[in-house]
Amino acid sequence: MEIELRPAAPADAPAASRIVYEAFKGIADRHAFPPAFVTPEVAERVVTLLLGLPAMWSRVAVSDGRPSGVIFLDEGDPIRGVAVVAVDPGAQRRGTGRRLMEAALERARGAPGVRLIQEAYNAQSMGLYASLGFTVREPLVRMTGLPRSGPPPGFGIREMTAGDLEACGRLQERVHGFTRTEDLRDALRYFAPFVCERGGRITACTYSVHAGILAWGVGETEEDLRALLLGVARAAGPPFAFHLPTRQAGLFRFCLEEGLRIEKPLTLMALGDYREPRGAFFPSGVY
Repeated sequence: MEIELRPAAPADAPAASRIVYEAFKGIADRHAFPPAFVTPEVAERVVTLLLGLPAMWSRVAVSDGRPSGVIFLDEGDPIRGVAVVAVDPGAQRRGTGRRLMEAALERARGAPGVRLIQEAYNAQSMGLYASLGFTVREPLVRMTGLPRSGPPPGFGIREMTAGDLEACGRLQERVHGFTRTEDLRDALRYFAPFVCERGGRITACTYSVHAGILAWGVGETEEDLRALLLGVARAAGPPFAFHLPTRQAGLFRFCLEEGLRIEKPLTLMALGDYREPRGAFFPSGVY
């Protein structure tokens, strides 16, 4: 089967949304897990957003004259992130996913690193990414539910402003060794970002992409990130969910004690530079 790749355009939104929804639902159903995109409408909302972000590079795979796959690569910050890659169920196991990933990695050539989150029960995708050079860096679980508690005394949770970008960038660099300032700029435009303050300083930050569904977050300490999570859950409300690195055992147990439940396992994989985090964190669906 001949596979051609071309840039994605707004007119591709319906076909790309269908591919994303059906691809993720198919693999989730086979393993009895909830899909990443719970309805076709959610998939359409995400795909439409990604198509409109200036920092997002994309390609559509075309086979037999029809779209058969799609990929989005976030290249706004130094570390590149594979946001979504999906292949139409009827075109899977024919090399389409590999072609899309190879094109994205060629696009990312020269970047210090590339990262992605994959659903750990999807052995096929894990094998593909490993064969392309990615290394497993963090075991994750998606946590859902609403915490029982509110933020403890001594911590202030508020909405982020443009004036907080520098402090949040320094915090991100302290924890991970790189910044995600452009991603935070997009968060200020399209989403609901929050910061945690302790002693008059910003000590943790995150943003909500929809209701209480969080993207990535960082904190100076586990206590800072705990307070941030409790405060954002109160402010944003249900559904509340985020990706938790299970090696942060104290934070993991805290979430379980607060009544959150494990929805499914995931894996953070990285290609290129990777520094062990120096602080508390959780990744988004990209990294």
